[in-house]
Amino acid sequence: MDLRKRRSQEKLQVALAHHLQKQTIDEITIGELTKTAGVSRQTFYSNFDSKQSILLSRIESMFEKSWVKTESFIQNAEIGREEFVEISMRNLLEECEKDRILMRAAFTGQAGIQCLSLLKSLVSRLISDRILFQFNQNFNARQLDTIADFYAGGIIGVVQGWLLDETPMKDISSVARQVGRLVPHGLDGYLSRTN
Repeated sequence: MDLRKRRSQEKLQVALAHHLQKQTIDEITIGELTKTAGVSRQTFYSNFDSKQSILLSRIESMFEKSWVKTESFIQNAEIGREEFVEISMRNLLEECEKDRILMRAAFTGQAGIQCLSLLKSLVSRLISDRILFQFNQNFNARQLDTIADFYAGGIIGVVQGWLLDETPMKDISSVARQVGRLVPHGLDGYLSRTN
């Protein structure tokens, strides 16, 4: 991607974040976005299909960055399950923090069902591809879907609560540590009843 195109996309993301502070994504017009970003409608449509696609591309980019950070820990035998889940959660929250306004809109539904569906899909993939790998279990497809859906809903809810709560008590490390403890012990309980 050339520099000019990337800058236009960044300007549109910043403009969307600005407007999402006071409006839902449905209330924001393309004209408002382009005016705030200082770009033309043609530039908007050469970069994005819709207002939602600005956010969808940012969500995908955020998860990609989070996964790259997490990948380096997958094969490390010295990292336990709790610590691995905690690291994965911390990476996700740190990426959300970089675009807090956009991510708040995505995780709370303010940006529409399309964003929530993408989030559920990406978090489910994170769980099934990354976190469950740490458990060395041969989950069948039905079990894997149920576990991934359950924890995806839980993780989305935790991130949503963290994004909405501005108190210093909910710092990234504390939230990541709590999730790191909950997920492995919940799965251990599940496994003890299915074996």
